[in-house]
Amino acid sequence: MVFHSMRGPSIHGETVQCGDEAIWNMYPGIYIESLDGEEAAIFCCCRAALANHPCPRCLVHKSQLHEITQSFEPRTPENMQDVLRRAASASSKTAMESILKQYGLHNIQVCDCWCLSEQVHH
Repeated sequence: MVFHSMRGPSIHGETVQCGDEAIWNMYPGIYIESLDGEEAAIFCCCRAALANHPCPRCLVHKSQLHEITQSFEPRTPENMQDVLRRAASASSKTAMESILKQYGLHNIQVCDCWCLSEQVHH
């Protein structure tokens, strides 16, 4: 069993000293998110069908969705991070939204916490 070693710590916790010298009681777990199509689009910051680039896998423009034999630039974490950096440095909120909308993104941050924790006080 791959996760057998996590059984005890997931129930009782495991004390860990972090780099900032704080001591935490960690409860490891597996994050599961069950979503329908619209919720999935929101969760991954996409505007879905309303976006100029609605595909979550590539940067096909909505006017070219019917061109199924063509290849389009893949939507990668690197190129989406570049878009988010450009949007963050935009001169106004309107300009930022315009950049994000071009790529079908929203200005939200999704939590990427993988375990519950509580600080241990001495």
